[in-house]
Formats: sequence, C-alpha cells, structure tokens
Amino acid sequence: MDNKISRATAATVLNSLKSGVVPRTGLEYITVGRKSEIQALLQDVSIIEQGGAAVRFIEGKYGSGKTFLMHALRNHVMEKNFVVTDVELSVDKRFVGNKGQGLATYRELIRNMATHACPDNGALQLILDKWIGALENEVVQFEGLVPGHEVFDVRVSQKIYKITSSMEERVNGFDFGKVLASYYKGHRKGDVELQKKALRWLCGEYKTRTEAKSDLGVNLIISDENWYDFIKLFADFVVKAGYAGLYVCMDELASLYEIPSRVGREYNYSKLLAIYNDALQGKASYLGMIFSVTGEAMEDPTRGIFSFEPLKSRLAETCFEQEGVIKMRDMASPVIKLAALNPGEMYVLLEKLAHMHGILYGYTPKLEHDDYIYFLKQQYGRTEEGQETTAREMIRNYITLLNLIQQNQEVPKEDILYARRA
Repeated sequence: MDNKISRATAATVLNSLKSGVVPRTGLEYITVGRKSEIQALLQDVSIIEQGGAAVRFIEGKYGSGKTFLMHALRNHVMEKNFVVTDVELSVDKRFVGNKGQGLATYRELIRNMATHACPDNGALQLILDKWIGALENEVVQFEGLVPGHEVFDVRVSQKIYKITSSMEERVNGFDFGKVLASYYKGHRKGDVELQKKALRWLCGEYKTRTEAKSDLGVNLIISDENWYDFIKLFADFVVKAGYAGLYVCMDELASLYEIPSRVGREYNYSKLLAIYNDALQGKASYLGMIFSVTGEAMEDPTRGIFSFEPLKSRLAETCFEQEGVIKMRDMASPVIKLAALNPGEMYVLLEKLAHMHGILYGYTPKLEHDDYIYFLKQQYGRTEEGQETTAREMIRNYITLLNLIQQNQEVPKEDILYARRA
C-alpha cells in the first residue's frame, strides 16, 4: 500500500465514490484489474505520439467502470505531456443538432482543456502563452537577441508566421492560424482586448461572421457544422506548442441513443462515422478520442449505433470473436467491452479503499480477510437474487460500511457488518 497518499486526495476519492461519481485525482491508488484494456489503450497513445490518430469505444453497463477507465487514462496521458479534455454528452451537447448542440460540445471541450501544469481545466490561455514563451526563448538562446531589441519582435513574428502558415493546408487552417497570429500580436503590443477577442473566437463564442471580420479580420466562425475541424487543428497546434498531442474523452455516448427523432440520431451517427473514418484514413494527427457507451446504446438494432449500418459494419464483432469454444477478445478492436471486476479484483479494491479511509480519518481499519469475504458474498448474493449490483453500487455500500465502523468505534465491527445486508 502507498502511504504517500495525502488526506486531501483520500477525501476526494472517497467522497466522489460515495456519491457515485468518478474522482478526477487519485485514481492511480485504486485502479485494479483492466490490465489488458489499459495495455490496448496505451498502445493507442504510442501511435498518437508518433503523429497518428485513434478512436476507441468503451462499452459496458452503467456502473461497470467505463468513466473510471476513461479518467484513469486521461490522467495517465496528461502525465505524458498530452493536452487532455473531456465532455459528458447530453440533450444539450451532441455532435450536431438544430439548437447548436454540436457547438455546445466544442465549447465544453475547449473550457475543459487541461495539462500537467494546469490539471483542473481552463488551460487554453496557458497553452498559448507557453507557445509564445517557447518561441521567444528560442530567439534569445539561438540568436542572442533579448526582448526590447529592435529585431527581437521581428524574429519571433517570423517564427509565429512560419507555424501559422504551415496550418493553412488543413481545413479552416488559414483562419485558425490568423487568429493565433492575432493573439500573438496582442501579446507583443500589450493589447489585452485583442487577446481576449482571439480567445473568444478560439472558444467558439463569436455568433456572426461580421463581428469576427470586424474584430479579427477572419471570414469564418466556429459553428455546429465545422467544430470538429477545429479539434483536429488544435491537435496539430498543441504539438507545435510543445505537447505530445490532444486526447479527448467523451462520456455518455448513450445520449445519442435517446434522441427521439430517427433523423436526429442518424445525423449524429453520421458525424460519429466521420470522426472514426478520419482516424482510420489518416485525416487526423496527434489526436486520440475515446467514447463510453452502454451495450444497449451500441447494439440496439432500432435506435442504437448499430442501427446505422456504416457504423455497425465497422464496429460489430467479427465471426472470430463471436464463435468458438473459448471466448476471446481482440484488444485491437475499436470497441472494448468491459466485463465486471472479478471477486479477486474487488477484494484488492476493498483493501485499497480501507487503507485510504484509514489515512483520511487517522485510524487503523479493523476489517480483516473474513470480513472482506463476507461483504463480497453479501453483495454478490444480491445479484443472484435478481438485484443487479454494479461495481459502483458495491463501492458505495462499502464506503458506507467503513464510515459506520469508524464513526461507531465503541460498537464491535461484527455488530455492524454481520447484522446488515448492505
């Protein structure tokens, strides 16, 4: 067990899990199982670092650990110098929609950008400033010029132009590069308002082309139709700014399944298909995207993703996975199906959580081997009785048990554990 866990981290992890949500920090202390899944996703990361792109779908029941796995990977790639971002899809945030739902998704992704130096989101301005600072340092180190020298700004501007002009070959890259140059111009001249306008545009907050033309000299705004093009541009740009790539996590893909209109669902599935094809066909670089989805939302033939034949033909299991005496999983498949943690893995998780609980409240947990076994039998017994128990629900029950034992230390633990059917 790692005794270096801080009380703040322990509190975040336990309070989040007790509330049924995945904590943003401390996941490395409680990750168990998922070895093959994590290895497959890390293989994707190595491809992205080398200029490739990858798209994965994590499929499982509610409470099976989809979001947990996504956030664990998010934290890992952030440590590897990736820019990461995430969004929870919903009625108001989809790929496309007649009320700007695609743009709402984009705005959330930009707001949630995070880096190792800025892990709590809102990292866009930090990324831009780091980019400019690195170019200024190059001029200082390799050309012997210092800020204030009459040629210094010229040389930095030339470097900025070289980078922004290299993006022009990308779809919408010309306007994207021009706005980046405007941000630098504001930095160079101390024009904070110009920098704010550039940030507004990059965040998708301009509503009319007329306003964007007046403020920044560009003829384009980020919209419901084109927002994904700018995610690809950001993936290219963050590498030029010194990062390893861009990793995007999208939770609750099941919200597309819940769109009442067949036409609305198919528009969104078509956009998802375009994103998937881009990764396979080399139209995106330094970009990873991972989606969580339930089995029903993926495989339902009437409303699910598989109701859209072009996606079904790409994502459905092959005959080699479906047939045979021994069930095998192709971990290079675009869809990774999560099985429930087995009892041995759950036992290890219980130990880890008890250890963390002891750190938070400053005591030595009283639970022993036989107590863990009894608790697990009780929880799995509920499933046999027809009450589906997910890992999420089991963990919530367990943290409640730990709380009761810690808060009532004058009561023998057996009176709490064995007298209750959690």
